[in-house]
Parts: sequence; structure tokens; C-alpha cells
Amino acid sequence: MGSYIKAISYYLPETILDNEQLSSIFPQYSPEEVFRRSGVLERHISAPAELPSDMAVKAAQKLFSENSINRNEIDFLIFCSMLLDRQAPTTACLLQERLGLSKNTGALDMPMGCSGYIYALCLAKSLIGSSVAKNVLILAGDCVTKTIEPTDHALRLLFGDGMTASLVSHCRKDEIGSFVLGSDGSGEKSLVIKGNNARENSAPEWAPSIVSTMPYGRLSMHGIDVLSFTLKTVPKMVDDLLAKENLTIDDIDMFIFHQPGGFVLEKLQRKLKIPPEKFFINIQNIGNTVSASIPIAISNALRTKRIKKGQRILLAGFGIGLSWGCTVITI
Repeated sequence: MGSYIKAISYYLPETILDNEQLSSIFPQYSPEEVFRRSGVLERHISAPAELPSDMAVKAAQKLFSENSINRNEIDFLIFCSMLLDRQAPTTACLLQERLGLSKNTGALDMPMGCSGYIYALCLAKSLIGSSVAKNVLILAGDCVTKTIEPTDHALRLLFGDGMTASLVSHCRKDEIGSFVLGSDGSGEKSLVIKGNNARENSAPEWAPSIVSTMPYGRLSMHGIDVLSFTLKTVPKMVDDLLAKENLTIDDIDMFIFHQPGGFVLEKLQRKLKIPPEKFFINIQNIGNTVSASIPIAISNALRTKRIKKGQRILLAGFGIGLSWGCTVITI
């Protein structure tokens, strides 16, 4: 049994943080310098009491209404977010009830970041291919800005919040191709949310100071290490997938990557020698939305007619973990 992405919808919080506001917070940067460093003009910021699960409900309800989807036909739910409601029970189980899905719906959390959407697609395809499910709902996104220390200008320039809802359904001809996946836990400290977790809470002399001021933990990024990882890993991953699918760059109609920042995207586009018109950049008005970035980009590429039915699209996610993954889909 084959699978395809049947529909995508997304939700962005109402509050917007633009470059003029950031320039007033960090006067060492003009609005133009903020854009030059990040490639971002504005970011959406979740409300103080708004969590990823709350955004997931809004994204899913939008998916149902925009695409006339019968929620009773959904038989598996994947919630891809790094900020879960609780350690237990799984947030996916809570979302099953909040969304009014059937009690026959399987549900699990996938607490991954930037590569999470690709991993979720791989799992959805496997569930459908093994006849465990016919319709898999992927809710992917985060409120990563809640983990950014207010004075951390490097991260505040880049990140925004958002949530997506994708329905992956069964079909006769598979429109989701093979996958290349990878992970390297030795890069844990390159990109990590510190505090408010079991490992660091076992070190009481350090953890409480973080948890008391930042209850969701604190995102820490070593930019040079992450850039080095990205430029080394992503081109090889793409080359491996193209070889696996017996394709070349010329055979791909559009490349849609996770959107880490304008500078990194430009570096990848040049290193892979992808023509600019075949490389979709979607970061200007939303920032880095972690696992939501790829499905938001797919949705916007369709809306603006940058991609259309029958075209072959290469999707690539990479980041925290360190982890990475890519696949080719047909629209």
C-alpha cells in the first residue's frame, strides 16, 4: 500500500516580533543588520500560556475545516514537538481526546526538532505500508521561543513559533519515496535545551537556577559547530538519497529544506549547486520554526504556485540531536 501527503495546514501565533522591535531591544543591530544576519523580517511568538499542544489543536481544526476531512477516519496521531505537556501521559494521547478522534487511534509523541517532520513522514509511511493505519495525522511544530533567554540576541533573531497539521493517507501508487536518516549523539552540546529534565535535575547544584528562571529550559547553540555539521552532513545526505533513488539534481523540481536561517540556506544552495529557482526559501516572515518549517514551506510553495501537481520535491531536515533525514515526494 502506498502513501502520500493528502493535505497540510498551519497555525501561526498572533503576536509578531519584527526587526524594528529587535533593534530597539538590541540597539547594536539596526533592522537591516538583523535581516542580514538572520534572513528574517518577522517572527510569530506564542502567547505566554500557549503551548505546542494548544497550537496543534488549532492547526488540526484548520486542517479538518479547510480540507473537509472526517476526523473519524484518522487512525494514528504523531505529535512532533520538543515541549510536551507532561513527562507522562504522552501529549499525543491528550490530543486524541481534545480533537475528538476515535479511541481506536494510535498516538505517540516524537520529541524531535528540526528533522522531526522527515522522521514523522517516515513513520507514517511505514505505518501505512504495513497496514497498521490508513490515515496518519502529523502535528509538527514548537514554541521554541519559550526556551530562549531574553538577552540571547543570536537566537532571538532566528527563531519563531508555529504548528502544522499534515494528513498522510494511503493510495495505490506511493508518492513518498525512500529515506536517508542519520543521527550523531556526540553533537549533543552543539544544540541543546538545558534544564528542566531528568539528567540535569539529578545535579541539584546546577539545575534549579535554570528551572526557576526558565521553566521550559534554555536553548543553547554553538553556532560554528552547528554550521560545520550542516555543511558537512546535508550535502552528503542529499547525494546519498539521489543515488538511492537513481536521480540527479536535474530530476528534482524543487528542494525544500528545513529553514535554519538565510545564511545557512544560501551556503547549502551554493555548495550543492542547486539553481536558485529550484531552492525554496521561506524564512523571511516566520523565522526558524523547527519541525514546522518544512510543512509550512510546502504549503506556501503550493499556494504561490512554486510547485504543482506531478512535480518531484526533495525534502531535507537537520539539526538538534544531532539528527538528519531526507526524502523525495511527488505532489
